[in-house]
Amino acid sequence: MANPYNDPLFGAIPERVLLANAPLVRVLGQVRFPKIVKIAEESYIADFQEAIRNEYPHFQSDVVQGVELNLTGQDLQHRVVNTVIWRFFDSSKVLRVSLSQDAITLETASYVSRDDFLKRLEFILNSLQETIRPSLVQRVGFRYVDRLQGKDVLAALGGLIQPALLNILRPNLMPQIDISMTEITGTTKEGKLIARYGLAPANYSHDPDIAPPVPERSWVLDVDSYSTDCADSEFDAETLCLELDKVAARAYAFFRWSITDKFLTKFGAN
Repeated sequence: MANPYNDPLFGAIPERVLLANAPLVRVLGQVRFPKIVKIAEESYIADFQEAIRNEYPHFQSDVVQGVELNLTGQDLQHRVVNTVIWRFFDSSKVLRVSLSQDAITLETASYVSRDDFLKRLEFILNSLQETIRPSLVQRVGFRYVDRLQGKDVLAALGGLIQPALLNILRPNLMPQIDISMTEITGTTKEGKLIARYGLAPANYSHDPDIAPPVPERSWVLDVDSYSTDCADSEFDAETLCLELDKVAARAYAFFRWSITDKFLTKFGAN
């Protein structure tokens, strides 16, 4: 059957179809802002914690190591830097809020709907606006990660995923393929989209923090849609949620372009 959504980057957004058993691993929404150095201090983020503590009572800090590059004259120098990320979890530890010096992120492994997610994210953004008070925005993004696993599901992959995304994964070759992962970056009506998809071997993940490895082969579709059109605009929670809704809709358009009607039926379309 021909795919009716033949332009997932600039075309119309398909009507949403709720799936009772959606194979989602993780959903994230993020707003980036100019770096606020004092966020690294626990005392500085205390008011933010208090503002969300009833909804997100669990609290911890993580230290993430990265590399900072600096061009000095003709020389490119690098140094290792440690970044503190504050983590806030709901009572069941299903929802996680991450606050760093330049970003606020909400993520969940138990996604209900976009409306529900954006409502929760608006509460987080309002709390940040009232306490930390970032003045400007740099970009907004929304990310969906799906994983198909199980021998029966992988055997039926050709009927669930559009041929353009399967590449060499044909029935007669798939048992012999160990790994086949593809990454594309494209321009969209709203900004940019990065898609990573393909067959992953057991105990492997292209992004372990977002999609922890599983002990069997799986097929992964990771769609990250973002926009910088709001760069240097005022940090306003309501406006940001409207922008997040737009990039989420574009990620959904790419998802619907990637799958077939059989996929919708398989995972409980309502």
